[in-house]
Amino acid sequence: MTISIGSITHHSTIAQTSTEPLPAQPNNPNLSLPLLQAAPLLQATSKLLAQPSYQLESKGTLTSMFPDRSQVADAQILTTVAAPNKVNSEITLINPNDTVERKYQIISDGVQVWIYDVNQKQYSISDYQQFIQSQSAIAVGTVANFYLKTLDQVNNNKIAARAIAILPPDRLLRYFQRFINLDLQNMAIRTEQLKAKTYSVYDINAADHSYEVTAYVTSQSADIERVDLSKTKDGLTLKITEEIISQTAPETIPKDLFSFDPPDNAEQITKQIALPPF
Repeated sequence: MTISIGSITHHSTIAQTSTEPLPAQPNNPNLSLPLLQAAPLLQATSKLLAQPSYQLESKGTLTSMFPDRSQVADAQILTTVAAPNKVNSEITLINPNDTVERKYQIISDGVQVWIYDVNQKQYSISDYQQFIQSQSAIAVGTVANFYLKTLDQVNNNKIAARAIAILPPDRLLRYFQRFINLDLQNMAIRTEQLKAKTYSVYDINAADHSYEVTAYVTSQSADIERVDLSKTKDGLTLKITEEIISQTAPETIPKDLFSFDPPDNAEQITKQIALPPF
């Protein structure tokens, strides 16, 4: 995941934005105009939740802005998730000169989570619920994090993930309004041209106004290919931009992918490891 002020500025500069409503789709005559406009996002979400497992490769930039300084972290992320709460994520932080600065592994077997700091040779073990509610959970990537958090909500409410994935758009929208912290009712929708691709772009506020997110969906593949996220709390502003390089549904998953066998020279520490700058 690679996120930087530079990349955000670059995209804004080359973007050609249209504020015209997205065209209505004649094969959906019973949907209201807002639902028609939201259809690509809802389709991408349904496609994501319908898969029992995913492998996502992404790059992004995380910019942390403090009152007296700013900090930029570029990263590459390779994450495999399996419903409802298994994850194996490799996070590589990159220096401005494109050299590796730090590596982490986040692994969950569905019950507990291991976070391994490869450089420090330290690892922590925590409960899955403790991890998924922590800010460090976003380090697996915004799309993977959304997948895991949504399925966690599904489990808590005893609703089958596959049932959600096949809900009609109006009911799927109502589900997210009820259980997910996103104000989809008041989202702004537009089209935008980035790197010779046309995207349906959705600017969405959190229902509790704790963060803002922008999702870029391609009509060709019905995939979420980019996510911008901004959050301010206690004087710290975090800005994340994640670009999805590839997302696939693996045919097979190694049996030991979601288990962690600590190296002989690794030290276990008590407190859950927080990935910088979290």
